[in-house]
Amino acid sequence: MTVQSGDFTGFRFSTAHFGERDRLPIFREQIGRMIVKLDPEPLDDGAFHAEANVRELSGLGIGSWACSNLKIARPRELLDGTDDLVLTIITSGNVRASQRGRDIELSPGQAVLQSSAEAGNMVVPVSPSRFVGLRLPRKALASLVRDPEDMLIRPLPANTEAMRLLALYIRELDDSYQLATPELRSAVVKHLVDLGALIIGANRDAAVAAEDGGLAAARLAAVKADINDNLSYGDLTLPAVAARMKLTPRHIQRLFESAGSTFSEFVLGQRLARAHHLLTDPRHSGSTIGAIAFEVGFGDLSYFNRTFRRHYGATPSDIRAVPRTR
Repeated sequence: MTVQSGDFTGFRFSTAHFGERDRLPIFREQIGRMIVKLDPEPLDDGAFHAEANVRELSGLGIGSWACSNLKIARPRELLDGTDDLVLTIITSGNVRASQRGRDIELSPGQAVLQSSAEAGNMVVPVSPSRFVGLRLPRKALASLVRDPEDMLIRPLPANTEAMRLLALYIRELDDSYQLATPELRSAVVKHLVDLGALIIGANRDAAVAAEDGGLAAARLAAVKADINDNLSYGDLTLPAVAARMKLTPRHIQRLFESAGSTFSEFVLGQRLARAHHLLTDPRHSGSTIGAIAFEVGFGDLSYFNRTFRRHYGATPSDIRAVPRTR
C-alpha cells in the first residue's frame, strides 16, 4: 500500500501478501529497483521473508524492516547520483554490512553508517532480523557532525540513549498525528536529523542544540509510549515512569510543559481515549462499564463517569448505546 500527501510519501510491503512464485520478482523489480533502489536476493534456496514500512519526507528517508535469508545489495547500476548517508540500527537478530571492501557484523543495539553514493550490501541470515534505517542528506549533517565520511562502515557506539530513542521515535511515527501537517513533518525531520547526528558523532554545538530539539522530542515520545504501556495500572505515577525512563520527574514535567500539557493531563486523556475505544468495540460489549474503567486504570467509578462525561459530553452508557455500523 502506498500513501502520498504533499511532501510525504509512504508504503508498506510484505512478501507474505504474495504467492511464493511471485514474491521475489515483485520484491526485486517493483519494490527494490523502482522504489528503494536496492537489489534483494535470497542467500540460499530456502524460504525468505521481507516486510518494510518506508516513508519519505522532505528529502529524508525512514525505513522499518523485518527480513530473513536475504542479501540486500545496492549495485553500481542502481546508484542514482544521490550522496545521502544511510544509518541502520539493528533492533533484533544479526546483520552483516559491507562497503568499501570492509565488512562489519552487527547485533542488536549496534548501528552502521553507509553511503548511498557507493555500492554496498547488507546480509540477513536465515534467522529473522529487524532493523530501522534513516537516510540523511549530507548537507543536513554538514554543520552537525565533525567528519561523517570517516565513520562509514565503522563500529558506532552501541546502545546509546540516542540510538534507543531513534528506534522508538521511528516506531512511534505510525501515529498519523505526527505527520499530519507540513509543519509537523518539518519538525519530525529536524528531530530525526538531530538524533542521527548524535549517533554518528555530533559536534559540541549540535549536541547542545539537540537537547531541546530531537533528543527532547524523542524522550517525550518514549515517556508517552511507557505511559500507554502501563495505563491499566492504577498506581501509574510520575516517579515510577521517571525511574523506568532514567530521567528525573522534573525533567519529564518540563518535556510536557514544552508541549503545552502536563503529565497528569496526558495520562487522564489517554485513559479516557482507551475507555472510549473499548466502549465502542463490539468485542468488549460483554464487559461492564465498571470493568472497562478498571481496565484502563480508574479505581473510582464515579470519578470515571464524571471525567468521561466532561471530556466527551456524554456518559459511558450513552456512548455504548450508539448503534454501530459494520
